[in-house]
Parts: sequence; C-alpha cells; structure tokens
Amino acid sequence: MKKKIAVCGNGWNMDSLLAALKGIEEYASKEDFDVFVFISFASYSDQHRLVEGELHIYELIAPDDYDGVIVFSTALNSPETAVSICQKAKAKNVPVVSVGMEIDGIPSVSCSNDEGMRELVDHLIEHHGVKNVFFIGGTPDHVDSIARLRVTKESLEAHGLSLPEENIAYGRWTNRHTIKLIDNLVDSGKPMPDAFICANDIMAMAACTGLEDRGILAPQDIIVTGFDSSREGKSFYPALSSVEQNYKNIAEKACEIIFRQIRGEETGVPRELVKSTFSCGESCGCKGEIDYEAARILYCRHSYRRNIDAKLLEQNERVMRAYLTDMPSYSVLKDTVSEHYTLNHQFEGEGFYICVSKDYFRDVMTSEEGIWNHGNIAGMEELICLVNGKVVRGLPISPHMIVPGYEKKEGEHHVYFFMPMHYFENNYGYVVLMDFPYLIQEDMLYPYMEKLQQSIRLMRTNLRLKTLYDKDQMTGLYNRFGYEAKALPLYEESLKDHSQVTVMFVDINYMKRINDVHGHLHGDNAIRTVVAAINENVSENTIAVRFGGDEFLIIAPDCDKAKASGMKEGILGYLEKVNGEKVNPYDISVSIGYVVSDPDTRPTATLQDYIREADKEMYEIKKEMHMRIDRRKPRGEEAKKED
Repeated sequence: MKKKIAVCGNGWNMDSLLAALKGIEEYASKEDFDVFVFISFASYSDQHRLVEGELHIYELIAPDDYDGVIVFSTALNSPETAVSICQKAKAKNVPVVSVGMEIDGIPSVSCSNDEGMRELVDHLIEHHGVKNVFFIGGTPDHVDSIARLRVTKESLEAHGLSLPEENIAYGRWTNRHTIKLIDNLVDSGKPMPDAFICANDIMAMAACTGLEDRGILAPQDIIVTGFDSSREGKSFYPALSSVEQNYKNIAEKACEIIFRQIRGEETGVPRELVKSTFSCGESCGCKGEIDYEAARILYCRHSYRRNIDAKLLEQNERVMRAYLTDMPSYSVLKDTVSEHYTLNHQFEGEGFYICVSKDYFRDVMTSEEGIWNHGNIAGMEELICLVNGKVVRGLPISPHMIVPGYEKKEGEHHVYFFMPMHYFENNYGYVVLMDFPYLIQEDMLYPYMEKLQQSIRLMRTNLRLKTLYDKDQMTGLYNRFGYEAKALPLYEESLKDHSQVTVMFVDINYMKRINDVHGHLHGDNAIRTVVAAINENVSENTIAVRFGGDEFLIIAPDCDKAKASGMKEGILGYLEKVNGEKVNPYDISVSIGYVVSDPDTRPTATLQDYIREADKEMYEIKKEMHMRIDRRKPRGEEAKKED
C-alpha cells in the first residue's frame, strides 16, 4: 500500500539535504511512498522572532498522518524542536528516526565525525607540518561542533601537540560571525596559526574571504579547512579540503530503520553510524582528489545561465510586486496571482501551492497574532494551486490534507517541499513545491521565499491602508470615500448588465434623545446595534455605507423588490428582538426607505437619483413614525420633540 514519509530538514543545509533525499528517493522507488519535506531557514540567530516563525513549519506535521518520520535533528538549528518532533511521533506510535542527535528512546543514524575529521587533521600534521591550529566551531553546545572539536584535540595529542583554549572560537555556523572572529584575531596582533580548522564549509569560505581582505591568502600564507564537502566549497577558490558526511548513505540507513519498524522487525532502539571521509582539496596546499579547475570552468559556464535565470526570476517577482501594490480586494488578488503563475512558473515547477489563512486577507484589520494557532490550519485556503501547470480552484485543505487535494496514487512517486510564510513569529500560511523544481535544484529557495513574503506582506499592508481610508473606524462600514470607490462602480456595472439594484436608506429614530438622556456611549451602542442588524441581513457583495452620523446607505446588487422587502424586515426584526431582551434602557428603532432601480425604463437615472428617492421615502416613514410614537411616553423618558 502507498505510504507517506515526513522529512524535517533545514534550507541552510540544502546540499546535504538534497544528497539525503537522493537516497530517500531511491528507497521510495522500491517501497512506493511519497516524501513530505518540511524546510525552515532557522539559524542560530539573534532574530528570535524570525526564527520562531520559521520553526512553526514543523507544526504542520500531524505524525499519525505519516507512516514514518525522519528528523535531521542536528541540522534544524533548534535541538528543542527536533526532540519535540521525535517525541510527538513516538507518542503516536509512528516510526521515527533522528539523524544526528541521539534522543532518548528514538532510533538514530549519525555520521561518525571521527574518521573523516581524524584523516583531515592527520593530513595537516603529517603532510603539511601543521603545529599551531585554530579551531572555529559552530556553537559550543552543538553535538557536531563538540564531536569535531574532540577529534581535532585527539589527533593533535596523538602527534604530541595541543589545542589551547584561546585557539578555540565559535562562528555560529555563519559567515558573518566567522569574519568578525578573523578580524578580531588579526587586530589582536597575535601570531597567525598554521591552519584554521572550521566545523563547516560556510565558515571555512568566510575565513578565507576574511583573511584575504586582510592580505592573508589561503593556501599560500595559511591553511583553511572545512566540513561538509559542499558544492560551493568544491567550486570555491581555493577548493576546500573538507569532510564528506555521505548523507545519501545516512538517509538510506534511516529508511531501512523506518521500514523495519513498519514491518515489526525492529523492537529496540538502534544507533547506526555512517563513516565520514576526508576530501582533499586545494585549501591545504594539495592539488586535491578531483580536477577542480575543470569543475570551476563548468561552474562558471553554468553561472551564466544561473545569472540569466536569476534576472528572469527577479523580473517575475517585480511584476508580481507591481500587481500587488494596487489590489483593491482579496478576490482580485486571487485572480491576479492565478493569472501570473499560469504564465510564469518555470522556476516553481508544475506543482505549486500557496496556502494562506482566510482571515489574513479577508479581515486585514485584525491582529496577526494567533492566525497560525500552532499548526491548526482549519482556516486555510489556496491562494494559488497549480496542478500539472494549470490553476485549480477549490481544492480541499485541512490539518490532514496540507497539500490541497492530495491523493495517494499507487506506483506514482512524488516529493513535496513545505516552507513557512510568516511576519516575524506570526505565521499566516505556507508554500508547497513539488518534485525538485529549479528553485530547489539551484538552491534559490531562501531569496525566493523572502521576496514572496515581502510581496504578500505589502499586499496586506496596502489593503489595510485602503481599509483605513475607505472604512468608517467605528462601524467598519464604508465611509464616503468607500462609497465613491465601491458603490458607484457597482451601480455602473448594473446598468451594463441590465440588473436591478436596491438602494436603501436607514436612519436611527430618536438618536438625539438617546445621546442627550443616556449619554454618547449609549448613542454609540445604538449605532453599533443598527450596524449589526444591517450586517446580519445583507449579502456579501452588498455595499453598506455610514452616510452620516446615524444614517446608513445600502446598495444591494441583483436585488429585486421581494429581496429588498425581506432585507428591510430582517433589519427591523433584528432590532425588535434586541429591544425585547430589554438590555438597554431605551428602544432602538430605525426608519427605512428603499427603491429598486429599473435600468431598462430609466437608463439615464443616476445612483444619486435613486438615493434621493430612497431618502425621501425614508423621511416620510420617519415623519409618520414620529407622529405616532410621540403621542405616547417612550420607555425611560418623557416624550420630547426630536430635532
């Protein structure tokens, strides 16, 4: 039977993740399962709110929806998150494997740092005469950083050398912190070491760059080594001497453990180790194991196409941003996004989904806090669903169907990539890519997601500003500006369609008396109660306007006399019910007049003509009501003449 495997990885380790997915894919072809890959760009950063928003992507995983979960625990840059995912899967009796970290009660597969790291350090000492080493780790508490430091010390000690504490520093796995370390070391005036041994390739390339900026070249003046044997490290100059972790083999081992658990063959908690290997490059002064010059030539040729593609992608993104700056509504946004991606999806691939919270756009005045609600996506809908390159609308989304309309298809194997959409820690949706599109293959995902989120955030900000401009702040109804922007075009459209529009005028009775006797807070309460009555009885496409202090205008499209009468009776009935509950020391009532347009017999009539007619009818009803009501004492106050 077709199965589903969830994989939790990190976008900053895309080379390693893709190597692992190659092994998982090969295993999937034998066992027939789809792969759901959850990717964050969480890092050891001071921007904790941004990191939190990234890490929320893993909350999409409902463990019991999957037949197995593989967590690249050391790569998530959040040990707590890795442990939480594994424990949730275990609690649901779902087979789970931790790649990297050993977690109590959880099977694990790890790369043994020892072999490759020991080969690297021995090579530096025995072939290059290195005696003075400076070690740049990731973070002090990271399991990989600890292991790589331990082996470095052991290898040095085996050769009668040592690693003093002042020669140990931490670059937090990033280029920025590493370059700062290099600058501080050079500025200190202390003698330079023979070699910098870095715990990953990113920090090694940063060290080379930082040293070169200070006039120190690798490998001519100093040796620099990395760890990961990344694609960038191999095409860098000098090509890095590094350590290959063999992620393809690691992933295959993880799949083996998962399926042994599925078949009931694994009852213990296995701890598998895959050996790392030393990859000799140019940064230690050797020629290296491969023809790096040929690799760089190929990289340069490829970079031309990559640059052209990057410019085209940027052009697509600029077009999208231009569209989004002038979206009048969420519905228009959906249509525009659909049209854009139908024409432009060469980088996203044939299967592409943007899923967002309905409330995020439909009620732009609400707070962004709590929209995500810790993985509860019951309120999600598609902003765009591209299936086989074509837009599909109305596909179901739920906490148990996070790929809209997903179906298990026997013999068909797919890989889905999930990335979070958020503003700081407040998540409002996620993106799904399918089957290794260009963005994944070329490691362009991070800048793409950054710009996409900026564009969508800009759209919401513009809608919010437009709402502030067009809406009455007290009631949420349209104001006079909104009337001109919404009601007039709606009426013009009805003339073209020869459809009827109801124009209804609503005025609160005895509003001055409520304010004078009970105070303006009660006056505001009366206004809000009438607004609630209107909202309860008008359709979604109706334009409701606060036309004055206690006057309201309703423009209802496709509304004949029968519907208009029903709407009026509904408003009056709502208020009658409120009055019957006697929660206020006064009754709230309104006078309502309306007319229904006749585009066939009155084609030259303007909206203002109908408004005047509705206002006149409302006034006659109001005058008659006042004459009737003023003859008796109103509840809570002697009758007074209304101004």
